[in-house]
Amino acid sequence: MDIDAMTALLPLAPLAVHMVLRRVPEGEVWILERRGRYRRTLAAGWHLVVPLVDRVKAVVDLAGQMLLWPPVAAYDTPTPTGDLFPAGDGRTVEVRLRVLWRVTDPVVAAYQPDGPAKAIDALAEATLRRLIADLPTETALSSRGDLDRALSTALTDGAHWAEVSNVRISEVLPHPQPARS
Repeated sequence: MDIDAMTALLPLAPLAVHMVLRRVPEGEVWILERRGRYRRTLAAGWHLVVPLVDRVKAVVDLAGQMLLWPPVAAYDTPTPTGDLFPAGDGRTVEVRLRVLWRVTDPVVAAYQPDGPAKAIDALAEATLRRLIADLPTETALSSRGDLDRALSTALTDGAHWAEVSNVRISEVLPHPQPARS
């Protein structure tokens, strides 16, 4: 290779290094796939990645995360309501809660269909829907502690790839809207 060809390729060297040498930030892991199959998990630090063969399937945050019902409203929007659940007597209750959790198995979390946060949200919603459907409205309104414990157990057992550290139902309120079938 002559000097002119090397000089012409020299500006591409940083791009080539960037494509091959990748840095994973602290508090994250990257799930690497090769030909559509799991290859390996990249922890924090520098790693060699084969361009055009390896691809990052997911970036998984290992820090603690929070599921909040209702989500925090922007300053110019009305306060959102929590999720609505039909009680056993046909009336509807509104639940407001907070779940603190973190990923413990990033590979399994990365392969959740809609991502780990949506999986925790869906599991919490399905569990509460099942629990509240068995209770009359008055019992659902007064048994917040029992619902906390049952939801915490269900989330811990159902999400083996996550650690649920705290479940707190802040309010269970009657809702004037009739339950939908």
